[in-house]
Amino acid sequence: MSQNARISKSFPFTASRAARPLRLLAAAAVLPLALSACAPDAWKANPNYDAFVNQILRNCGNKSMGEFTVSNLMNQDDPGYSVYFYDLTSRWGQNRISTQDYIQGVMSVGGGRESDGLKCIVAQKAQ
Repeated sequence: MSQNARISKSFPFTASRAARPLRLLAAAAVLPLALSACAPDAWKANPNYDAFVNQILRNCGNKSMGEFTVSNLMNQDDPGYSVYFYDLTSRWGQNRISTQDYIQGVMSVGGGRESDGLKCIVAQKAQ
C-alpha cells in the first residue's frame, strides 16, 4: 500500500476527530443564546406574572382566538400550545413590550384584533 493510500484512508477519521472539539465549542457558544431567547419567566418564578397568567386563564381561558381558545394557546400540554403567544404574553405582562406591539404580534396567532380572547386579555392588564 502506498503512502498516499494510507493517508487518504485515515483522513476522514482524522478530520472527524479534529472537528469534534470545534463542534462542542460551537454548541457551547450557541447554548446561552438559545436559552436567552426563552420567556423571562421560564427559569425563575415570578409571583406577579404567575398571578397575571392565572387571571387571564380564569377570565379569558374559554375565549376564542382564531381556531383555538386562550387556554389552548397557553397550556403547554395542549396540542394548540403556542410558544410564540406565551412568550409575547410574558413580555407584555412584564411591560417589556407595549400593548400595541402585543396586539400586533398576537394578531398573527389568529382571530385578529377583534377576537374575543385578545379583547379579554387586554382588558385584564387594565385591572
